[in-house]
Amino acid sequence: MSRPAFIIDGFTEKLIIQRICPGSPINRTDLNGKTVSIDAMTKKIASLIRLFGNRYYPIIILIDKEQRKQPFDIIAKELEIKLIAEGVKDNCLIGVADRMLENWIIADWDCFQVDEKKPTKTEGSNGASHIKKVKGVYNKTTDGVELFLAANPETIYEKSESFKYFVDKLKEVDCNFLNFSK
Repeated sequence: MSRPAFIIDGFTEKLIIQRICPGSPINRTDLNGKTVSIDAMTKKIASLIRLFGNRYYPIIILIDKEQRKQPFDIIAKELEIKLIAEGVKDNCLIGVADRMLENWIIADWDCFQVDEKKPTKTEGSNGASHIKKVKGVYNKTTDGVELFLAANPETIYEKSESFKYFVDKLKEVDCNFLNFSK
């Protein structure tokens, strides 16, 4: 039986995970942004993992790609390699939303229940701006959480490469949100 702990970018992810996995420990890096280096993230994440003190398995890490040039899977692998170099031996499952968590939301365009045409490209685009365009107003920590939880994870899995990559790593984690046919 898994007892996961989470390390994430910011408040929106934290609020979502609190609803999906209540009682799981969550630490924020507070280092999201296009100018934050993978090295800086690695050092912060490694220190947060050490604070968990081998009490949780697995450690689930979720960050945003932001505007970094490398593909999301290369960023995930680079972070994994650098964490190992930092001495992190824990089993870390790393996901990178391409470009931001909102891109996973817009992958299930039906959750908006609007006639407006879905963006042709969801991965790598500015998901938050697409949501704001449809809704008129968008607050990440309220609207973002509700929209993510209203979205169909199976649809997101089918339409988002970065979500699929992340979810495929979470096979051993018991999570009702992810109980769908893959």
